[in-house]
Amino acid sequence: MENKSTEMADSFIKRANNKLNEAKTHLERWNYPESISASQECIELSIKSIFLLLKREYPKKHEFDEEEFEKVIKEFPEKLKYLDIPKLYLYSKFWLQFYTIAKYGLETLGIGPEKLFEKEEAELAYKHADRCLYAARIVLNFFMYEVK
Repeated sequence: MENKSTEMADSFIKRANNKLNEAKTHLERWNYPESISASQECIELSIKSIFLLLKREYPKKHEFDEEEFEKVIKEFPEKLKYLDIPKLYLYSKFWLQFYTIAKYGLETLGIGPEKLFEKEEAELAYKHADRCLYAARIVLNFFMYEVK
C-alpha cells in the first residue's frame, strides 16, 4: 500500500529514529535537557506518522487533542490494539509540558534547564520515545505489508 501518506509516515519514522539516536547520545553525555527535547520530538514524529497511516493527515501543531486521538483510536486496527495507543497519547501530552522548559529553562525564575532535569527524567523520556517509535514502526509495517 504505497501512497503519499505511507511515504510521509516512513519519512517521519526515519526522522523520529534520528531523534531517538540523538536523545541516546545526549543521555550518554549527561546532556539531560537536550536528551528530553530530542525524545519529545521523537514522540511527536512517531505519533504523526500513525496519524498519517490511519487518517491520511496529521495535526500541523505540536500538541494533539483528545478529539483527534479519539478518531485515531477508532480507526486503529483490532490486530494492533496491543500497542496501547491511548498510552502514547499520554506520553505526548506529558512530555510536551517539558519540551520548552527542557530547551530554555524557567526564564522568569532564572533557572536553566540543566538545573531542572536529571538522568532519571531523561531516561524516562527516552523509554517513552522508544515505545512510541516502536508502535509507529509496527503500524507502518502493518499498512505496507498486511493491508493490500
